[in-house]
Amino acid sequence: MNSKKSGMEREKFTLLVSILIFLISILLALVLFGQVKKVMMKSTGREISFYCSILDYSAPILCNNLSEKEEREMNELVRNNILNLIGIGNEKSLSIVGKEISYLKTDENYQVALNSKSKNGTLKRDPEHIFDKFTLAEDQVFEEKNQVGNNTNIKTTVYNPKLKKELSSKPEILIYHTHTCESYKPNGINTMDKTQNVCAVGEELKKELEEKYGISVVHDTTVHDAAAYAKSYDRSGVTLDKYMKKYGDFKLIIDLHRDSVENKKAVTANINNENVARFMFVMARKNPHFNKNMQIVNKMINISNKLYPSLCKGTFYYNYGRKFFNQAVSNNAVLLEVGSHINTIDEAKASSKYLARIIAEYLNGKN
Repeated sequence: MNSKKSGMEREKFTLLVSILIFLISILLALVLFGQVKKVMMKSTGREISFYCSILDYSAPILCNNLSEKEEREMNELVRNNILNLIGIGNEKSLSIVGKEISYLKTDENYQVALNSKSKNGTLKRDPEHIFDKFTLAEDQVFEEKNQVGNNTNIKTTVYNPKLKKELSSKPEILIYHTHTCESYKPNGINTMDKTQNVCAVGEELKKELEEKYGISVVHDTTVHDAAAYAKSYDRSGVTLDKYMKKYGDFKLIIDLHRDSVENKKAVTANINNENVARFMFVMARKNPHFNKNMQIVNKMINISNKLYPSLCKGTFYYNYGRKFFNQAVSNNAVLLEVGSHINTIDEAKASSKYLARIIAEYLNGKN
């Protein structure tokens, strides 16, 4: 009898201990989650996502209210942890293969940069973390077709006054920037300063087109990438739709970016004793307007090769890209990259006068 009673007491004790351990585990999980949430709001390290990843798989109910930024960080960390397991553990090793696996870009580094402004407004970023070729899923395969060209000094005329016409009241060209904060030297990788990032190149191009060739341009400088890089194309798509509804289609729609190539020679040409940033088109093959879009691209590449050999690097192809890079809205939509982060802002802006001539030849000339 005593033995039976003793056994029941042991079972009760074991049950109580199990319940206590369970309650302590839940309490620790809640405390840990609270700490992770705090760190995620202010930390600049990747460890913030590691703990959240654990929680997501072990207690998903605790992570179902993550913000867009937090969710992106968590997903990126899972991907990066897998890379670590196969021996690819840092951005230096990624930079070796460059664009060939561009979907492995760590968006959290970009977001950290956007949240780390210096006193002059420049966004701080580790120079190794320059992987901002567009973030894609593994099935969004692409191939690259680049024209290396000869970067030796080219002597040529810049303007063609015969192409100038009266400035039209209806805009002919729309320029906008999905990755608005992309910047050039000496301003770091990204900056919100629109006089130092790709917006400055867009503004210079607008000026050249309107003043030299009478081509009316709408230049939108809405920031689409600061809140969450992965949603940049969703946001720029809204901007694009707004202008399409207001003006109808344009003769040319340019989403203007810059590249992330680290080889300065590959992204720089010398024309008339001046270093200028080379440009390249980026196109989505599965876009339903691809063939029409490529007619424009090929015409402008041919014009560029004729006038300014080596200035154009060619075309970079994806299958789908992010929302087809919004190229599915028009037969006339292209994505244009001018230079890279290692070019200076002056070199990038200097390309505008040559790009304007190429575009004017396409729109106002006999092409």
